[in-house]
Amino acid sequence: MNLRELLERLIWQENELYNLYKLGETFATYERPEFVETFRIIAEEELRHRKTLEGMLSGGTLKGTAVIDYLDSLSLEPMLSDERVEPESLEELILEALIREKHAYELYTKLSEILKDSLSQIFRMMASEELKHAYRLRLVYEGL
Repeated sequence: MNLRELLERLIWQENELYNLYKLGETFATYERPEFVETFRIIAEEELRHRKTLEGMLSGGTLKGTAVIDYLDSLSLEPMLSDERVEPESLEELILEALIREKHAYELYTKLSEILKDSLSQIFRMMASEELKHAYRLRLVYEGL
């Protein structure tokens, strides 16, 4: 996998998470209105992650960075193997989202350790936000 493929896959994953949380917003509207705002906030953060990654892709931000040397040894599976899901309930959606948040957290943490300076900080911030998403999802799940 080359750098461009990695960024494209990460963008796809962030978009899938965004769509999952927008669906969660819809489920919550009908099933548990008190959780609508939580899903809306998480969806917005996933959208911001996607835009950040798109900026890296279009701007060539990662060209010449250490990540290129480590791509094959990162052990990115299962983080990049998540496929599109179609949950049929709010509970299913949350369980799937928790798995994806864990994968995103682990991947962004690895990238933050490899990269330096501002890129490391960006991926560390994104990893931290994925961890917060998982925490919020656990609270929602416990409230079901």
